[in-house]
Amino acid sequence: MPKKQSTREEILDAIFMLVYINGYNGTSMSMILKECGIPKGSLYHYFKSKKEMVLAVIKERLAPRMDDFYSFSNTQNKHSIDILIDTIIKISQKEQLIKYGCPLNRLNQEMSSIDKDFESAITQIYNHIKEKIILLLHKSNIKKEINIEELSEFVIASIWGALSLSPTQSSKDRYLNTVFYLTNYLKSLKN
Repeated sequence: MPKKQSTREEILDAIFMLVYINGYNGTSMSMILKECGIPKGSLYHYFKSKKEMVLAVIKERLAPRMDDFYSFSNTQNKHSIDILIDTIIKISQKEQLIKYGCPLNRLNQEMSSIDKDFESAITQIYNHIKEKIILLLHKSNIKKEINIEELSEFVIASIWGALSLSPTQSSKDRYLNTVFYLTNYLKSLKN
């Protein structure tokens, strides 16, 4: 039998989904309390503010999910470019990502320009993803004139851009059609 989550963990899971779907500013304390099904005092036992809650979500929910997603673990005898392309395509299988976009990018767009704490937490995860892509690309035998650091930023920006449409404009096919050009470009870099 699976172990029951602690109240704090349940709160973080609820806040993750609320903020992911509604945004930071679109998620009210009353929405959080209703979703968690706990009294206000209990919520404040775990977190002093909404900001503290969402920063905990970034650290404890978003960072591990992003790290896991970009693990590049299926590497048996595959070219690094193909591993990266597989990851880009794998996004199309994640219904929530297609519908709502990248949760990290959504928070980045909404909060980084107005709050240094959010900017710092988000930048740390972004840089970690970028470093993972850089390490993967260093293992590949791509054209020497390619700046791998800039290429990794281009890959992230392209993915985030492809996922940035509104839920009514988003679809798996639209995402795949958009990243088709990115994946073809990456294939062209192989020696």
